[in-house]
Amino acid sequence: MSEQAVETLVRRFWDEVIGRWDKAAARELVTEDFAWRGSLGAESTGLDGLLQYAAAARAALPDLSVTLDESAVAGHQLWARLTFRGTHRGLLLGVPATGRQVAYVGMGVHDVGADRLSRVWVVADTLDVRLQVTG
Repeated sequence: MSEQAVETLVRRFWDEVIGRWDKAAARELVTEDFAWRGSLGAESTGLDGLLQYAAAARAALPDLSVTLDESAVAGHQLWARLTFRGTHRGLLLGVPATGRQVAYVGMGVHDVGADRLSRVWVVADTLDVRLQVTG
């Protein structure tokens, strides 16, 4: 895949799968053995694991949006600085809903195999999230 195609794939993942909760897009964009590691503590394998994580994230932040602020492609990997935004409406890091707006940054490593995402590993500033939701 070209660098542009890798970036387009990753942007679609965040926009369609996480941002719009599009299950059909998830099936199209990730491999069968897709591996996920998110900053909110979840690790999973396969489409079902990704969808379970996305459902938990949506319960906590139903209007979650993710922006790729900067990215770099090296071979089959895309590294990105990400910004996450949403309204705290459900359990998040053990904290019940507060209705507060949160915005935090993270870093994502995205591996592409067979023209699909095969692994996403996200490390975000969860201390900042906790401080925002606890005041």
